[in-house]
Amino acid sequence: MAQRRPLILLVIVLAIVATGAGLTEGLRWQANHRPAERVPSPAPAPSGFLAPARTVLPELSASVSDTSARRDVARLNSEGMALYEIGRFGDALAKFEEATATGATDQAIQRNLALTKARLAWVRLERGEPDEAVRTFEDANRLQPRDGAVLLGLGAAHLYRGDEREAEVLLQRAIEADPAQVLALKLLGELAYRRDDLQAARLRFASALRLDPSDAAVRERLDLILAEAGAQKEARRLESRHFTVRFEGEQGTAPARAVLARLESARQEIGRRWGVYPDRKIPVVLSAGGSFHEHAQAPDWAQGLFDGKIRLPAEGAMRDRTALDRVLRHEYTHALVHERTHGRAPTWLSEGLAIACEGRATDRERQIVRSSNHLIPIRELHGSFLTLPRTEVPLAYAESAAAVEYLLQRHGETAVRTLLTRVGEVKDFAAAFEDATGATYTEFQADWLRRLVDSKGSSS
Repeated sequence: MAQRRPLILLVIVLAIVATGAGLTEGLRWQANHRPAERVPSPAPAPSGFLAPARTVLPELSASVSDTSARRDVARLNSEGMALYEIGRFGDALAKFEEATATGATDQAIQRNLALTKARLAWVRLERGEPDEAVRTFEDANRLQPRDGAVLLGLGAAHLYRGDEREAEVLLQRAIEADPAQVLALKLLGELAYRRDDLQAARLRFASALRLDPSDAAVRERLDLILAEAGAQKEARRLESRHFTVRFEGEQGTAPARAVLARLESARQEIGRRWGVYPDRKIPVVLSAGGSFHEHAQAPDWAQGLFDGKIRLPAEGAMRDRTALDRVLRHEYTHALVHERTHGRAPTWLSEGLAIACEGRATDRERQIVRSSNHLIPIRELHGSFLTLPRTEVPLAYAESAAAVEYLLQRHGETAVRTLLTRVGEVKDFAAAFEDATGATYTEFQADWLRRLVDSKGSSS
């Protein structure tokens, strides 16, 4: 019932300008296995996995020739550099453009102009304006077409927009222009890992580690990939049009075939409902012999997990086909929401939609809410459920189901479709919510809480 965010590409800018990417959770909890005490967070996202933008871009160049004929250009360059250093990037850009308008073709001016445009593009990404950021990075790239830092930024902007293919091409060009672009190596490694190409992922992360042996986050990621690659040596694969299932040979093909058939069916049905069909082929990993929780780094109450791959215990794939359908629909919904929102959906929204798409009644969740002696504020359900006390996990899922149920009743599926799209386009969830529903997020939270309290009262 939850999805664990892979070191995520899809909130890349927020990570680049802040502290680093996080894990989204996507674990499906087992209702009759009530958690106790506290759930450890699996493979915590390395703070600093994505470097701040200021360290991504190289320093500006002061080496403008200071002859009498070029003195004004040198002055404008100095003034532009000073403005850049204090964060007035727009004013700095104006100075460099003025220097260029004098007819100067000084390479330092052209470079400073390109890097300043790139810095403004990072700011636009941080604001949740990926289209504007792409255009600004493209302007910078036209000025400096072989600059690794600019190509890195352009690749990251495309990645933020969800265009993984174009992003990969640009990030590869960034490495070719500058083999020391460690952030590009990390992102390429993560892209390879997401499509289950563990060899390519290992090579990328190993290269990044050679450039910075002190990066503990990359070392942890590389260790995880090496462990998974070891388990993969004896694995077999089956593919359908939209999914790839990896499984151990002794399992036989029956579980994998059952999973593929049910996922293709879920893709059609859930895709029609929400108008979303992920472009990429989604990897699925079946773990046998009770190794699911170890390999997936999932808590013992999890029945499935989405972390860019759908992960399942193989034993459950054949034991109960009805339960399998629910788990697969749940985890596939996480993949769909992740695709549409670029990984930026609050956990309560992703989990609530996943429960709604399981195709079952939610009486169990209603009863959990009604019998609880307290409620978790919805603002505390934006982040990982894995950081909650284990006794709170069932309530977090139940409230998520209730919130989405209320959202659908009050605003309808069309509004939820729009919300998923807007969440992928803007940084501010509250703004996306109001755009999609016409109601403020604060109003929704208050009305939802009032309804929950009323339902608790009516059941007593």
